[in-house]
Amino acid sequence: MSPVQERLVTLLLVGVCLIAGGATTYARLAPRPAPVARETPDLVVTVHGEIVAPGTYELPWGSRVGDLLAAAGGVTPDADVALVAEAAPLTDGRTVVVPSTRSPEGDGRIDVNRASARLLGTLPGVGPATAERIIAGRPYHRLDDLLRVPGIGPVRLEALRARVTL
Repeated sequence: MSPVQERLVTLLLVGVCLIAGGATTYARLAPRPAPVARETPDLVVTVHGEIVAPGTYELPWGSRVGDLLAAAGGVTPDADVALVAEAAPLTDGRTVVVPSTRSPEGDGRIDVNRASARLLGTLPGVGPATAERIIAGRPYHRLDDLLRVPGIGPVRLEALRARVTL
């Protein structure tokens, strides 16, 4: 190689080293983006039944059923608060029904569209798991719609007909 070519190669290598060193230094010294503080979203929940101000409320994340009842002005004198799990955490989009101590028809039948799992569990042949499946399948427009619930067949439905309402 001629001396001119050696100088060019040397200059080229020095240039590459300078560029690589500069890029490394810039990457270390470049400002890092500030961490973004994530705001926790609010929950939007609905409450109806034996409540002073039924409706839809926006509550902070982590709120419980008791917080919702307080935001709605509390329960009415006819509310059956023993059937409301006030310590239960709320989830976005949830509907909470505060049942009445009085049956809508006054005949002691349980409304399958409004009753709590605990109240549904008092029905013959309905345990906690079936009660949760009944709640998950709401709303029901006819009593025969209960046949969609796993664990409720024609025989069990006939046993329930006299004890439930819509």
